[in-house]
Amino acid sequence: MYYSTFTQWILEHGVPEKTLELFLAITIVATIVSIFRYLFGTKSYGIYAPILLAIAYSYTGLKYGLAITFMVITVSLLSHLVLKKIRMHYITRIAINYCLLSIALVSFIILIDELGLGLENMSTVPPLALISIAALSDFFTKQFVQKSSKSSFTALFGTVLIATAGWFVITRDYISNYVINNLWLIPLLIFANLIIGQFKGLRLKDYFRFKSVIKENDTKK
Repeated sequence: MYYSTFTQWILEHGVPEKTLELFLAITIVATIVSIFRYLFGTKSYGIYAPILLAIAYSYTGLKYGLAITFMVITVSLLSHLVLKKIRMHYITRIAINYCLLSIALVSFIILIDELGLGLENMSTVPPLALISIAALSDFFTKQFVQKSSKSSFTALFGTVLIATAGWFVITRDYISNYVINNLWLIPLLIFANLIIGQFKGLRLKDYFRFKSVIKENDTKK
């Protein structure tokens, strides 16, 4: 693959290509999170969870990533509903949840190996990517405990939606090839986030939420 002079210089000075690609993916997905949060009004589990999921999905493939995500959330929800009846410290509750989650994921992989279910290549999923998705359990459980179930599932949907958008962008070869050879885009992303950070108008979600009010005000003018 052809690299620009500056990119080639970076690679020749100890930065592995995969590491550079990973850092670029983080900057892109972080900006996507910013856009979704402040322009669209999409809630998520902060910025770390969507970045982690998007990068994990880029290694697992979206189909396998979403299947594992569904499994993780289902087990975490059931685990919480059972364990909340037992008085114990929060960290021990989370530790037990991860123990149950590990058992469930191993069982899930064995089940897929036996039945297929359209996920025949589950055994090829990189372990670190699987663990990264499993970490979503902590975000979900914490939100579920501290806030309402509606708020938790809204944030979950937003997190997966943003991660999917991030996965789509960073897995397009023409985008990744362009960005890695045009590293001046990173300062541009910083500038874009500075602009987004000053945005005080209505978000896209607010336009739909207050559509009737906006229409009423327009008719009065």
